[in-house]
Formats: sequence, structure tokens, C-alpha cells
Amino acid sequence: MEHQILVITNPPHGDVDVDAVAGILKLSAVDARLKVGFRAPEVLRAADWDRAREVAEALSRIGLSVAMVNGRELERVPWPEPVLSFALSQEGLEARLLNGEVCLPYDTPVMGVSCKPPESFRPRSTQQLEPGMEGLAVAEAFEWMPRLDVYAVRDGKLRRLTFVQDVVDCSALGAAAGSTPEEGLASVLAECQRRFEDLELDARLENVRPRHRFVAGDAGFDVDLRKMYSFGTLLLRSALEAISPELRDLTHYELGSRMAYVLSRHGGEGA
Repeated sequence: MEHQILVITNPPHGDVDVDAVAGILKLSAVDARLKVGFRAPEVLRAADWDRAREVAEALSRIGLSVAMVNGRELERVPWPEPVLSFALSQEGLEARLLNGEVCLPYDTPVMGVSCKPPESFRPRSTQQLEPGMEGLAVAEAFEWMPRLDVYAVRDGKLRRLTFVQDVVDCSALGAAAGSTPEEGLASVLAECQRRFEDLELDARLENVRPRHRFVAGDAGFDVDLRKMYSFGTLLLRSALEAISPELRDLTHYELGSRMAYVLSRHGGEGA
């Protein structure tokens, strides 16, 4: 597939010259201000190394925190493995997954990505998860739902355990899980932070309203190319498809979680 280097925002930013950002990205001042203020990572450009570096360095000089990521790194991030139930034993977190089981000892370095829409957002009901489902079908089943992705290397393989509100059984936490699904998911995160010795958390997708994917022919989708590589545009869809056909139709939280994980492997540093 085509070689794509992505220039991705890595907020929080410094003192940004918004007008200069608008000039570099060929955006209106309003759209540039929205991009600078967006709290989660967002793709700004897809190009070869030389052009990507030129854009990244120019944006860095005017205060925007950005990173250059080889698109292949997004492709290598595994699909979510939904956790149906779990136990917190002396050995570690023992999870029963949609398609198997796994145990993460508490001395395992883990990286968590928390995704949660604003309280005003009413997520769609989850589709039915069924054994054997994998890949994009799994991500689509809880496209709008709050979730916690736990990334860890186990037996030489990167795993991604996904705790989804209204899917995972939190009874293992007892009364600590609270009386609502929201409290249950928060308790899972709190227990992971308490028990794992080395846990890095990215919460930039909390209180971020998940955006719609582009669907050809659907009314209501903004295909204004001035917004360039914003989620839900043809340009981003084309760039992701050039990396891999599997990435073309990613949901917003799915792409955001992958970018958060990849950025963490870059040490959180911009260009």
C-alpha cells in the first residue's frame, strides 16, 4: 500500500498563532481555531516524509504540538478484544473475552485510553456481540459507547482489552462498582490504576463527542475539503484507505484510541 506519513496534533498545545495555523493548513480562521482547541489528537496532513516534516516543523514553530507517525503504525495496533467479565486475583487481571481469555499480571506495563462522550450525548444502543466477531465489526458494535482500552504486551504480542459500558460485567468489583454503568466503568479504571504498577493513561477522548464516519451519498455529511483531514471527510478516508483497506471505515473512537497508543510510543513528543 501507499507510504503515508501522518502529521497528528498532540495536545495540549503552547501559545499558538491561530492565523499562522490557518495559513499553513489552508483553513478559515474559525476552522483553524477549532482544530487548535480540540482536546484529542487529530490528523492534519498525510504526505511523504519530506512534505510531512516540512508541515510539522512549520506548525511546531508557531506553537502547535504535533507528531509525525508512519501510517503503518496505526495498522499494527490490534482490534479491540471486548471484556465480558473479569476477576482481580492475586496473579493479576483475569479477563474473559469475547473470543478467549487472558491474564495480565500487575507488574505488566499497560497503557489505557479512556473514551467517553459528553453527558449530553445519547449514544446509540450497542449491537449484539457474538462469538467469532472480530475486527471492524467489533468496533462498530460499540461505536458510540464509553469504553476503556487497556493495551499491554503479553507473550510477545500486543493485546488490547476493551471494557465497554453496558457490555462488561463489573460484579467482580462488588459495591465498589457503583449502581450505574458509568460508575462501573469508572471503577474499572480506578482499580486498574490502583493495582497495576506501571499504567499510563490517556484521557483526551473523555467528554469528546464521537463524530460520524463518512458514508457516500448520505445527506448531512460535511465534505467541505477546507477542513482537510478532519474525521468524517473524504480526504481522511482516502488517506486511511491508502494505508490499508481495513482502516478506511474506522469509527471515531477506534481511530482516536489507535492514535493515542501510537503517540504514547513516540514518548509524547512533537516534531
